[in-house]
Amino acid sequence: MAENIQAGSNPEKVQPTSVSRYETIRVPILRPTEYPIWKVNMTMFLEATDPEYLDRINDGPHKPTKLSHVVAGQEQKIVPKEKKDLTPEDISSIAKDAKVRHLLHSALDNVMSNRVIGCKTAKEIWDALEVRCQGTSAIKKNMKTILTQEYEHFDSRPDETLTETYDRFCKLLNDLSLVDKEYDLEESNLKFLLSLPERWDLKATTIRDNYDLAETELDEIYGLLKTHELEIEQRNKRSGKKTKFVALKVEEKLLKKKTSKKKAMGKALVINSENESSNSDDDSNIVESSESEDDEEQMMQMAALMERFKL
Repeated sequence: MAENIQAGSNPEKVQPTSVSRYETIRVPILRPTEYPIWKVNMTMFLEATDPEYLDRINDGPHKPTKLSHVVAGQEQKIVPKEKKDLTPEDISSIAKDAKVRHLLHSALDNVMSNRVIGCKTAKEIWDALEVRCQGTSAIKKNMKTILTQEYEHFDSRPDETLTETYDRFCKLLNDLSLVDKEYDLEESNLKFLLSLPERWDLKATTIRDNYDLAETELDEIYGLLKTHELEIEQRNKRSGKKTKFVALKVEEKLLKKKTSKKKAMGKALVINSENESSNSDDDSNIVESSESEDDEEQMMQMAALMERFKL
């Protein structure tokens, strides 16, 4: 860019200002149900665009003043400047209220914009949006009481993970902060650890004994717990593979024993059948031998009769 600047030209006119750079960033859009988050985002956006914009939503438009003329016997007073007495700085500060009003309307849809269209200053728009989205001071007081009770009775749910419990606790702390209720770091850290299920007791006690809860951030404690959870999951996976391998080995041994028993029973059946067949053969041989012996006796009787007839 420096090469394109001609000699004698003013480089300040070429270089963009910080305001123009931030004005190109998209304005956070307001969703009434998410007003607390929008308020934080919009405040950061206005401060990053121009720190004086925050003065416009907190204190109202800039009103240039001056000391009154000296009058004998009277003290000088601070009075508003007349238009002819305004300096370029005064004009610039006055115009910033209109810029903030424009940015606020750019963050609203048509419905919300119509509700604040009658507001004359950026502060009036800002206050009107807070009342419409968050309620009056009495409503905020009631909300503060409800959130405080929710914090005191906060506990993990049976069906939620560590991350879900942590996210819910962080959201509760943020909601409390928006109604001007905050807890010490040590107290909130201890509350979170005590709200965890019984299976976290040993790890929670280790963290309490080895870390200063007054100096340790909540996200660091969550990181320690999450790391421990991942290590347990990996250990369970490895032990699961080992148990499966051992179970397969046991099944193989049982199958081998069963097959060996079946073979032994088969052999016993064969031997028994052979013994039975051999026994039946012996019986048949005995029968045959007895039958042959009977035939011989008959032959001998016949021979004896024939000899008697011959005589």
